[in-house]
Amino acid sequence: MDLRHFTLIAKFSAYLLVTSWSILVASVLLPDNGNHRQIPLQEALGVTHNIESNQRPLAASCPGYNFPHIICINRYGSLIHGDFERKVSNVLGNTDTYPSTLAPDEPTIASLSEADFLVWDVDAGFEILGPNPSLEFMFEVESVSHEAPVYSPVTNELYFSRFQTAFLPQLIVDLNHEPPTLLERVANPPIYAVSGARYHKGLIYFSTIGGNASLEGHHFRPGIYTLDPRTGESSVLLNNYYGYYFNAADDLDIDDDGQIWFTDNNYGRPVHLNTEAPQHSCGTYRFNISSGLVTLVEDSLLEPNGVAFSPDKQTLYLSDTGAGSAVIDGRVDPAPPIHINSTGPRTLYAYDVSKSRKTLSNKRPIYLSIDYAPDGVKVSREGYIVAATGHGVDILSEYGEPLVRVQTNFTVINIAWAGREFDELWAVGIGGVARIRWALKGPILE
Repeated sequence: MDLRHFTLIAKFSAYLLVTSWSILVASVLLPDNGNHRQIPLQEALGVTHNIESNQRPLAASCPGYNFPHIICINRYGSLIHGDFERKVSNVLGNTDTYPSTLAPDEPTIASLSEADFLVWDVDAGFEILGPNPSLEFMFEVESVSHEAPVYSPVTNELYFSRFQTAFLPQLIVDLNHEPPTLLERVANPPIYAVSGARYHKGLIYFSTIGGNASLEGHHFRPGIYTLDPRTGESSVLLNNYYGYYFNAADDLDIDDDGQIWFTDNNYGRPVHLNTEAPQHSCGTYRFNISSGLVTLVEDSLLEPNGVAFSPDKQTLYLSDTGAGSAVIDGRVDPAPPIHINSTGPRTLYAYDVSKSRKTLSNKRPIYLSIDYAPDGVKVSREGYIVAATGHGVDILSEYGEPLVRVQTNFTVINIAWAGREFDELWAVGIGGVARIRWALKGPILE
């Protein structure tokens, strides 16, 4: 055989080898009780993880926890067997939820509504929940929005507000007793329609959406206020942008320089707390308490709402709740309620904070809310993002990946860390107040 023939035979043999392997990739024959059956090569090689996991039920027990108190979701719920439908409910306070999904061929989905905690990531779930997590419904309150929960470590009290026309008291949860007690207290002078709050160096800083030229002998404009929880004395720090009213100073956080970063949206009038129509566009601002300078830092969100810094203050999280829209035309009076449309923005964004702590950059969406929209946003000491989202609270990684969901029997509007060890999360909203005890802790307050 000459070299030319040898080369042709070698090439043909190589072709047969490649062709045979291609056929094997598609399938292989294996004996099965004397019969031969054709099965995928993946199964023949024992690589069946994805196949097996896709055949598992959607909901299952979590190792170390009782079912259905705590439920683990297989593969983030990415596969629902059979046909399914999640019927949209665009009703504020009664939006559709993940457990409301109808799936006749997925019987375990019915158990989701019984759970207090849904776990998307098992490893992170145990770190977040700890060995004995609990969810307690603490108080039934008026069936209106409640907002701005904030913990005062100097008095061991939790403050929050009620969105009710002409309602001036703050609601106070006294944590010096077990069970805690609920009372009302009016600041001196009063603060109207608080929507966001943080504790910083002995004072509580409030952002407000209330605007009224004459209410019980006082005039109120949306802005930034302080309260000394030891004395009850309040003061106003900011009430205008070069003569314009703020629309609704919704929520705030404070950086390491003591600057207040706050959101301003259109929600004051439709909840009947601000008598004035918006005078400028929505935005997010940076307020220098020392100098009085207020600067626009972000104006791309339709309805900027929740705001929180990462533990190292290098990332700012902002939520856009534009799925809830407001009529801003002052000729329409009274303004109609907030209109919900699930196709609108329900998104949490992350931004890089400049070293000068003056500007934001690198805007990126990190989370589309599973339920309603991310309203109040906080961050745990460990760096997890915690967001109030409709009938519950979502715990996310720093990249917005869902890890755990707390399910409540009322719509949660905002949340706050509380307790001497900051190991409790309190949730307030429409008709209810709840306390969550678990392994997470809030940032240490100055």
